[in-house]
Amino acid sequence: MKRIIFNIDEIFYQMALLENGKLKEYHPEKKEDRSILGNIYKGKVKNVLKGMQSAFIDIGLNKNAFLFSSDLQYNDKNENNNNIITKVIKSGQELMVQVSKEAVGTKNPRVTANISIPGRYMVMMPEIDYLGISHRITDEKEKARLIGIIKKMKNDNVGIIIRTAAEKATEEDLYNDFKNLLRLYEELKIAYKNSSGPSLIYEENNFVIKYLRDIYNDEIEEIVVNNKNEFENIKKYLKSIGKDNTDFVKYENGDLISLYGIDYQIEKLLDKKIWLKSGGFIIIDQTEALTVIDVNTGKYIGNSSLEETIYKTNKEAAEEIALQLRLRDIGGIIIIDFIDMTNENFKKKLLDIFKESLQKDRSKCTVLGFTQLGLVEMTRKRVRSQVSFYLANKCPVCKGEGIVFSDEYLLQKIIREVNRICTNVLTDKIYIKANKRVIKLFNQLEEKIKEDYNVNVEIIQDNNKSYDEFEIGFY
Repeated sequence: MKRIIFNIDEIFYQMALLENGKLKEYHPEKKEDRSILGNIYKGKVKNVLKGMQSAFIDIGLNKNAFLFSSDLQYNDKNENNNNIITKVIKSGQELMVQVSKEAVGTKNPRVTANISIPGRYMVMMPEIDYLGISHRITDEKEKARLIGIIKKMKNDNVGIIIRTAAEKATEEDLYNDFKNLLRLYEELKIAYKNSSGPSLIYEENNFVIKYLRDIYNDEIEEIVVNNKNEFENIKKYLKSIGKDNTDFVKYENGDLISLYGIDYQIEKLLDKKIWLKSGGFIIIDQTEALTVIDVNTGKYIGNSSLEETIYKTNKEAAEEIALQLRLRDIGGIIIIDFIDMTNENFKKKLLDIFKESLQKDRSKCTVLGFTQLGLVEMTRKRVRSQVSFYLANKCPVCKGEGIVFSDEYLLQKIIREVNRICTNVLTDKIYIKANKRVIKLFNQLEEKIKEDYNVNVEIIQDNNKSYDEFEIGFY
């Protein structure tokens, strides 16, 4: 059973895609630090870096955005590439830009002047003559049908990428989506003209609708949300795309992350070692520049030849690695050290399995194959901070060599544990035993807990407990 969970509380917006209870995709967003990916701004050029063929753009945030010459609309093929940036923009100039990559670590957000506006069935790119189709639509007849429909409705000044959701969509569905996107772009142009830069002129759909638009398909059997306003928004959105029966959308009060057993799966996304069903395991090591993944046979000894045992471990690891890249939202350069195989047929089959597993990923993945050292080299498009950014902080004890739970996630763990006790046990007094860091965080919740659960609270400082460890009990 495929199910989408939307959990909304005071700290996080969270989306989880489950398949038979197993986490297949997860996206968190801090309530006080919303994602700006896809937002469109009226920006102002602060300075042009001719030597780097780029410019810094003020879009009204605390960090200027970075614009490369490759992200400019410029069609003069006779122009020398080294002159494009100074030819097209000048310091102080205003222009419409869209965030194509969020700020990651110390890096500034990246923007593009090639605007793209996502709809349900297509992405529209104004002022660009282009037609593309999702690689996840594999049926050649369906591809030809969709391309034929889009060719009839688009002109040379509009680019279209046909999304996976368009598969089996009617001509009327596609036309209505295209018409809505054209209308939205006209509104964008008016907003740009009437606003003073730098300013936000278009914001991506709210968290729930954004992921519903990107992930929902007919294979989803249930959508569960714990917020009544979003419950109504989901039903309204589904009806707008032709789903008259919305009985599969459920409102359920409480912490859905805990209720559906997702919390334990989320916390495992911080583990470096991931065990495989066979007894093998993979190790994920990340640096700022790249991610290295090592595959080991572990406890698995196999039942036949050594080469067969290694191949089976590598095959299972390939499928798990594809899942972990998606769950953790790991981007950039990725090097995978599969267990060495001498059988060239096994190597080819392994790469085919790995590529097929990556087809489920909505981010663009490129597998370059085996290097001369026998390592698999690949890239995955990085557009946002990876999941660990939301769940963990650098440890002040080990100076960033390890990780601890972030304040926001630790607060949520405390709330969850208090809720488990107070809703299942008849008590008028609870206690928390923790070090001073956790107690300081708990102080933010104390009055709310007393009011919500009608209990007294005893706080016990125990400096023997680790940095993010705590114990909550009752009398």
